[in-house]
Amino acid sequence: MTEATKAVGATSTLYPRYCFHLSPTVNTWCLLRAAEVHALDQHAGFEGECFFFYRNLPIKWVRVVGIVVAIEQYAQRRIYAIDDSSGMNISAVVTLPAPAKAKNESTTAGERPTNNDAQTTDAQVPDPYADIDVGMVVDVKGGVSSFRGERQMNVVKMVIVKGTAQEVALWEKRAKFRREVLDVPWVLREKDVRRCRREAERSEAEARAEQKRAEQKKAKKYNMDKDKDKSKSKDDAAKRVQRMLREGASSGRFSALGL
Repeated sequence: MTEATKAVGATSTLYPRYCFHLSPTVNTWCLLRAAEVHALDQHAGFEGECFFFYRNLPIKWVRVVGIVVAIEQYAQRRIYAIDDSSGMNISAVVTLPAPAKAKNESTTAGERPTNNDAQTTDAQVPDPYADIDVGMVVDVKGGVSSFRGERQMNVVKMVIVKGTAQEVALWEKRAKFRREVLDVPWVLREKDVRRCRREAERSEAEARAEQKRAEQKKAKKYNMDKDKDKSKSKDDAAKRVQRMLREGASSGRFSALGL
């Protein structure tokens, strides 16, 4: 078997999570086409972190350049349909801030609003994408997620592409990313995998030790507070006894006088 054949076969090897930081696609805006985002695989065990895979490359953050062909408005989200001529559209989802409470709802009848009320009602979070409309070419960055079996993007940043020259530059950058990253098999040496495993185990052991120290510190504080409460209770009891003795002595003295 040649080295090239080994490399191609290794692309099916899914490395453990503790090796992901060695991947050229992790913590990177992966410039993909919409159809490629839809084609990303999802494997059991990685859904919680929203990791998807191109071959064995872990992908969490993507970047798509295309034209806005539709916009759907909902109560607290807006969905932009992006068409990049790849044969499929991608939904770019924007989470909108909750509407601010009206001033007449924040105060009761006959009550003047305070400065805090005015700040709460007047402080509106601006909509960063209010100017983006159908027909505009946009550069979208976001996290990949899955909704009803379809891939979508949760928008982190979206900007309008200013002119054909900028759009062509982004196409070239996307082609370069494919040549230098996606088309290159990601293969790790066994010693690198073993090193990552040792580092992960060491980090896990350190986390357990830190948690144990925190629990011991909490238990020590609890015992100290408990001892203080006991000591205070003893002092209070001693004071009550002394007060009772003094009161008893006083009442005895007056009783002897017939009072």
